[in-house]
Amino acid sequence: MDDILLALCTCLSCFIVAAILFQFMNDRYNKTFHNKYVYYFVEVIAIIGISIINLLGFSVLNLIVWIAAVGILSYVFYFDDSDKALKRIIECEVLLFYIAVCESLGVVFVDWMLKLFQIDLKTGTMQGCMEITFSKVVVIFMYYMIFTRLMNKKKIAFTRVQWAINFIILIYSLINMLVIAEGILRGQENFILTVNMGCIVLADLYLLYFIKVANEKNYLEGEVLILEKQAYMQYEYYLMQEQKYNATVHILHDVDKHVKSIENLCVNGENGEAAEYVKEIRNMLEPLIPVKYTGNPILDILFTDKATISREKKIKFDIKVDNINMDFLEAIDATTIFGNLIDNAIEAAEKVNGDRYIQIGISPYQEMVLVRIENTSLPLKWKNGVPVSEKGKNHGIGLLNVKRSIEKYDGDISFQQKSGIVTVDLLLNS
Repeated sequence: MDDILLALCTCLSCFIVAAILFQFMNDRYNKTFHNKYVYYFVEVIAIIGISIINLLGFSVLNLIVWIAAVGILSYVFYFDDSDKALKRIIECEVLLFYIAVCESLGVVFVDWMLKLFQIDLKTGTMQGCMEITFSKVVVIFMYYMIFTRLMNKKKIAFTRVQWAINFIILIYSLINMLVIAEGILRGQENFILTVNMGCIVLADLYLLYFIKVANEKNYLEGEVLILEKQAYMQYEYYLMQEQKYNATVHILHDVDKHVKSIENLCVNGENGEAAEYVKEIRNMLEPLIPVKYTGNPILDILFTDKATISREKKIKFDIKVDNINMDFLEAIDATTIFGNLIDNAIEAAEKVNGDRYIQIGISPYQEMVLVRIENTSLPLKWKNGVPVSEKGKNHGIGLLNVKRSIEKYDGDISFQQKSGIVTVDLLLNS
């Protein structure tokens, strides 16, 4: 019976390691074959084959087989966009080495815990089963809590709640293992206790996998909201351009009438009225003509539009741009960064009684571009150095969107409020 228990634990160990390795490769790389049953079959064969090698009890052979299997699987059944097979193989072998280190730490830790609580399992078989199962618990937690974060291409952050849940599950697993050890010491049925240990390991594997999937789901939902915000901003921008186009068509439609009216006023010697007429037409055309601030057409149009909106809301709008070209900014990023920040500035300044203004400065800073946006504002709520929206759920997506766009240019952004003035500083790599 002892040999059967040890064999079951060995097979469980191989299953956990293989499951983690395949999960890592499935998440990180593209599959060479489209048929999903090919991968189910390969995973089953790999688990069975490696389990048989493990049961032979030759450590060196076991190590060689694991290294060879991981290399072959990552090379044959997966590929990545960079098409660097060596890099892919090295990453998978590093994970295998990481798992081996975590296993060793798990064995050392469980032996220390048993000694600390003065639990002597007496039989080497149950000691081995305890070491195998608990070391896999350590492997699972170290993989999901550290390795996946280090190798995550999307840089999905853990929330405090997720950290708390992970640690609660870890502590719960540790306590259960100690309770099982006490049961072994009291002479309870070894088979039932071993099955219990195996269930704890499997439960940990799938609970943490579920948390990982839920975290990725939340991240993707946030990405969708950001893209929806971007699309909405673009839609608003095109609506404004349509309104300007209609206004331009209206003016051009009556241009002959305007010219004849001015001619008649001049012929009749009414030069003052003619000058006033020309001034009125100029005021009508001014909002329709973008000022060349930066050399970036989209950005210049956006600044012109926001200046017009600010004037309509009785907000002073001033832009100072040094001799610098902003052509490096893509259209969507120009709209996202400056559209969101200036909209926030207009919204904040509009609530202020008295002097209301927005100032934008763009200047070179070493090999980067420094942008400063200042505006008058009532006191804001802050969290982690960022103003917090009071509009409710799903608001504040604009600033997340801004940060996302700034990161594309290896930039950074900071916020501060002092004496009723909100200052936003951002650096962009040109």
